[in-house]
Amino acid sequence: MTSLTTKMLSHSQPNPFRFLQQLEWVMLGVCGSMGVFDAFDNHHIPVLHLLVLGILGGMGLFLPTSGKTWVKVAYTGIELFLIFYGTLLGYLHVLPVLYLIVVIRSCFIFEISGRWLTAGVSLLYFIFHQVQYGLRTVPLLLPQGLQAFWMHQLAELLMFGLGLVLILRLASTLLSERQVKNQLELTYGELSETYVRLQQYALEVEHMTVLQERNQIAQEIHDSIGHALTALNVQLKIAKRLWREEPEEAETAVEQAQTLGNLAMAEVRESVRALQDGIPEIPSLGQAILTLVETFQQNTGIEVSLQQSELTFSSQPVSKTVYRILQEALTNILKHSEATAVSIIVSSTRQELSLRIQDNGKGFEIEEITPGFGLKSMGDRTNAFGGSLQLDSSHGSGCQISVDLPLLEVHHDHSSFDCGRSADHPSWNSETD
Repeated sequence: MTSLTTKMLSHSQPNPFRFLQQLEWVMLGVCGSMGVFDAFDNHHIPVLHLLVLGILGGMGLFLPTSGKTWVKVAYTGIELFLIFYGTLLGYLHVLPVLYLIVVIRSCFIFEISGRWLTAGVSLLYFIFHQVQYGLRTVPLLLPQGLQAFWMHQLAELLMFGLGLVLILRLASTLLSERQVKNQLELTYGELSETYVRLQQYALEVEHMTVLQERNQIAQEIHDSIGHALTALNVQLKIAKRLWREEPEEAETAVEQAQTLGNLAMAEVRESVRALQDGIPEIPSLGQAILTLVETFQQNTGIEVSLQQSELTFSSQPVSKTVYRILQEALTNILKHSEATAVSIIVSSTRQELSLRIQDNGKGFEIEEITPGFGLKSMGDRTNAFGGSLQLDSSHGSGCQISVDLPLLEVHHDHSSFDCGRSADHPSWNSETD
């Protein structure tokens, strides 16, 4: 008995509807009052009767709404047993109310089938008690009162049955409304949580967009203006060296520096326009590359060999990416390689564009350098289109940069780029652009 009580308490809760709990207490109080009034006639206090009512009332505070089925069945069985035991005490007039209480509780313990089964058992018990009461009362009645007695019993039976149906319907409606309310509260909570997450995602996206725009601005300044300023600095150094000995050559260098300064200003205007209007258009990639190479060769004195196949694709983003990568590669050659000749090969098919840049400079070992902003910029631009960038170099053999860009599908994955002859060169130890 102790084990059963422990199981009931561990999976129990009070009646979820306070007014129904209060209604039970009122009905039990009425039953107890009727027992006390009867005691005045019999000069005997119905202690057992009140104890039964007290136990039934206390059980209403712990409904086994969860847990195993046998615990729920045992709980309801105990209630029915207490009511049946109460009939042995002779207080039959309290039975309808007590059975209604059991049925109300069953609505919060069982599913629909269990509720109707409890109601059916209660109805059978009530019929049994009515028949028992009738058999005890009929011998005391006059013959002319038998019909009225049985009609009264039938009316009580019908009223009790109707009460059971109404109780079941009322409880089912209340439970349905409560379930809908809980579902709405749960949905509202989920929507609120989703809204908060969306706000957080929006802030993260805004932050990432700002960072991406900043990186784009940095790349534009480094690739375009940086290239022009580097060449301008070379011309100014030449002019400074030749100013007294060969003033005509120095004047030519100054004029070229002035031209590069104008080019840098044009690049600044283009970068500003790009930030306002988007990607600047390159009418002809082949012509843009040719102009870039001629300007580089004229300003630096480095011999450039250019081979271009007919470039028929019309993708402005790809054209700009190729142009910027070549521009950055030439800037790096000028700043670091000490090269005297550069070979550039640009070719394309319907599926892919290839760019090969080879210089005859001093070269370097892949393991000994750390990719600076220039190499990272080239790698980011290449990976933005799902392409690949390969860097091959060694001491005394110059450097070759190989770029392959797909033309059928554009990706936007700004991840790390392949900068090395194999996966065996993941580390870089010195700074370079």
